[in-house]
Amino acid sequence: MKKVVIIGGGLAGLSAGHHLAEFDPVVFEKEEALGGLCRSFTQDGFTFDCTGHLIHLKNPYTKDLVARILPDAFNAHERLAAIYSKSTTTPYPFQANTYGLPPEVVKECILGFVESLKAGANGGPKNFHDWTLQTFGAGIAKHFMLPYNEKFWKQDLRTITSDWVSWSIPKPKLEEVVNGALGLTNKGMGYNPKFIYPKTGGIDCLPRALAKPVRRIFRNEHVVSVDPKKNVVHLSSGREESYDYLISTLPLPSIFGMLKDTPDSLRIDARKLRAISVLNINLGIDRPKIHDQHWLYFPEDEFIFSRVGFPMNFSDAVAPAGASSMYIEITHQPGRQLNIEEATAKSIEGLEKCGILRKGDRLLTRVVLDIQHAYVVFDEHRQKCLQGLLDYLESRRIFSAGRYGKWDYYSMEDSILSGKDAAGRILSLIEN
Repeated sequence: MKKVVIIGGGLAGLSAGHHLAEFDPVVFEKEEALGGLCRSFTQDGFTFDCTGHLIHLKNPYTKDLVARILPDAFNAHERLAAIYSKSTTTPYPFQANTYGLPPEVVKECILGFVESLKAGANGGPKNFHDWTLQTFGAGIAKHFMLPYNEKFWKQDLRTITSDWVSWSIPKPKLEEVVNGALGLTNKGMGYNPKFIYPKTGGIDCLPRALAKPVRRIFRNEHVVSVDPKKNVVHLSSGREESYDYLISTLPLPSIFGMLKDTPDSLRIDARKLRAISVLNINLGIDRPKIHDQHWLYFPEDEFIFSRVGFPMNFSDAVAPAGASSMYIEITHQPGRQLNIEEATAKSIEGLEKCGILRKGDRLLTRVVLDIQHAYVVFDEHRQKCLQGLLDYLESRRIFSAGRYGKWDYYSMEDSILSGKDAAGRILSLIEN
C-alpha cells in the first residue's frame, strides 16, 4: 500500500486524512491541539476560537459531510454585522446601508456611486485601490472602503491586486444604494449572510470530527526538513518518516524553506509571498449582552482594532451566565511584535469610547493569540509566481492544501475541499 504523510493537523490536513483514511495516512501536527487556526480555547468558563470562525456552507458535498460527521451539532444564524464610523453604527455592508450617517456623507456616497455607473469601466483596474474607486465611486471609497482596507492591510492599496475582491466584496445595485440611504436595510448581501456555529463548545468540534477515522496522528511533532529525493520527512524529535506522497498544509514560504535540493530562485519566490498578521485579544466581561451584533468593523484610525466580534451571540454555551465574550482583531506586519498590555489598554479605551464597554465593566478573563500568517496578501508577485511554486511541489509528489498551502483567501469550507482535492489527486495517481 502506498504511504501518505500529511504535514499539519488543521482543517485541510485533517480533511485530506479523512478522505484518505483507507490508506492509513500519517499526520504530523506541531501543536498539542489539533485544528490549526480552527482551534478553541477554554478558560474561566469561556470558550474562544482563533478570532471569528464561522461556517458558511455552499457546496452540497460539504453540507452533507458536516451533517454526517456532526449530526444536529449546529445552530443556524442570519448574519448581524455592522460598521461603526462617524460615531454611528450602520448595517453591513456599508456601500448599501448608509442611513444614519451625516447627510453630507450619504450624499457623497450616492453621487459617487452614480458617477461610477456613468463612467464605465475604461479598462480593468490594475489594483485594489483603483478597483474600489471604479466599483463604488469616490464617496463610498473615501468614507469606508479605502480607510478600512488601508487600516486592515497596513499598506498602500495600489500594491494589492484586485483578483480576489469580486466574490468577497459585494457590489450593490443602484436601487439598493438608494434604499440603504433611506433606511430600507439591505440584508443578505455578500458571501456570508448565513452561518452555522456549534450548539455547545467551540469551532474545534469540526477538526476533531474530521480526525476520527484517521488512526495515526502525531502531535507535538515539528517537521524541520523534507528530502523529496529520498521521500523522507525529518522531524525535530529526530524521527524520520518515509512517504510515497506528501500533503503539506504549511505556508508556502515554510515548506520551501524546508525542502532539500530545491532551486534557490524558487525559495526566494516563496519567501517573497506576503501575509498580514493578526493580534487576537479575547476578553470575558462580567456584564451580559454588551452588544447585539455578531461582529463590527471599525474603519477609523482612532480605534486600534479593525474588527470586534461577540461569540456569546453565536452560542449561549461559550460564556457563563450573566457574562459576555468578545474577540478583538488588530492587524500588523509579520515579525512586528505588538505590546500586548498596551494593545489591550488601547482596545478597552476604544471600546469604552464607542459605548460597547462601560467604565465599571470588569474583565474576567483574557486569551491573547498572535497569528503570524492570518490573511494572504494578493500582490503582483503572488499573481506571477504562485502557480509555478505549486507546480514544482507537485512535480516532487508534494501536494499543497489549505489557505496557506495554496496561499489563497480560503474559508473553512474551502480548506475542507482543498484537503479533499489533494486526497483525490493522490488517489487518482495510486489508481492509475
